[in-house]
Amino acid sequence: MTRGRIIAAIAVAAGAALILLFGLRVEPVFAFSWAAIAGVIVVSTQLVIPEDARVDAPDIPIRREQRGTDVSRMAWSLNPRTREAGELATRRVRGVLGRRLLRSGLNIDEPMHRAQINALIGDGLWDRLSGPGTKIQDVERALTVIDSLAANKEKQ
Repeated sequence: MTRGRIIAAIAVAAGAALILLFGLRVEPVFAFSWAAIAGVIVVSTQLVIPEDARVDAPDIPIRREQRGTDVSRMAWSLNPRTREAGELATRRVRGVLGRRLLRSGLNIDEPMHRAQINALIGDGLWDRLSGPGTKIQDVERALTVIDSLAANKEKQ
C-alpha cells in the first residue's frame, strides 16, 4: 500500500465522520464506526488482485527431491477410510505387473496363460486390479508379487 492510498482512506473516513457528526447529528460512536467502515471500503477498492495468484508469490526454487512425483500422486489416490485404491495407482500397478509377467513369459491377454498367472499371482488378483473397487490390500498383494517376480528374475 502506498502512502497516497492510506491518506485517501483516512481523508474519506474523516470526511464521513464530520458529515455524520455535524451534518446528520448522529452519536459520535456511530459516526466513527461508519467512518471506519468507509475507510476500509476505500482501501479495499484500491487493492489490485492479479489474474494469476502466483504473480506475487515468492520465487522459491524447488529442488528435485521436493517436487511432486508419481509416487506421491499415487499415494493420494489411496483412500484409507474406504480401503480402496484409486485408478491412478491400480493402472500403474497393472502396467508394472503385466510387464513383469511378460518378462517371465506369461501374457495376461493369452487365455492359455491365465491358469499359470492365477497360480503365480493369486486367484482373481488381476481381475480385482482391473475392475472397480480395487482394495488397497489387492495393490499391496500385487506389489509383493512384483517384488518376488523381480527377485526370481535376478536369481536366473
